Amino acid sequence: MPMGYREITAALRNAIESGTHRPGDRLPTEQALATQYGVSRETVRRALAALKVLGLVTTATSQGTVVSQPPVRVTLTHYAGAVDPTRSGRELGPWETACAEQGVPSRVEVTGVGREPAPADVSRRLELPPDTEVVHRQRLMYAGDDLAQLQESWIPADIAAGTALEHSAKVVGGLYAALTAAGVELATATEEVTGRAPTADEQRRLDLPDAGMVLETWRTTRDRAGRPVELLRSVADARRVARIYDRMPLG
Repeated sequence: MPMGYREITAALRNAIESGTHRPGDRLPTEQALATQYGVSRETVRRALAALKVLGLVTTATSQGTVVSQPPVRVTLTHYAGAVDPTRSGRELGPWETACAEQGVPSRVEVTGVGREPAPADVSRRLELPPDTEVVHRQRLMYAGDDLAQLQESWIPADIAAGTALEHSAKVVGGLYAALTAAGVELATATEEVTGRAPTADEQRRLDLPDAGMVLETWRTTRDRAGRPVELLRSVADARRVARIYDRMPLG
């Protein structure tokens, strides 16, 4: 009996996870796989589509089907390191640092910066009176050519006033570095992470398959007096980003 697409999916998955096909490798063509397994090209297409849903492969017109890179591991210490003025690579933000350490090209694209009254959920998380003015920064985080994260931050306007946080350009070294340069003494960060299905807009922008998932993170950063000084919301492709909470105190 000819193999079904599920068996071919399992065989290719095993070859990828065992290292026979490594990240960045191009898989054999649909016709070559169809010949190898004695099935139709349509069966092979269904198997490759299943692998894409699993995040194991990506498809590009010029390269065919390529084994995906592992998720970029973003650690808590990447953010803690951003406030260290002596660290090497100070011009890189936490996302760029994490990508560089893992040999992944990256870039950050700022898509919007402006003042606005804080929306209700933002003012609540920043512990501000309703409609308090904040600076809203929006940006895109890329891993290679793939859009991996949609990010936006809100900073109380009195903190951002006159600093790089108000400028439309990318903040060199990341927002934590800019807050530190503005004289804010950062103390704690609290993150709320949820795995969920994407909205239609998120699915389109992140190029997610129908069964794709995102990691939504809300992070509130406080200064030494306990005041919230930045609120971050990140929506990440769960295939491309892993959040690591390292070196946490135990008691």
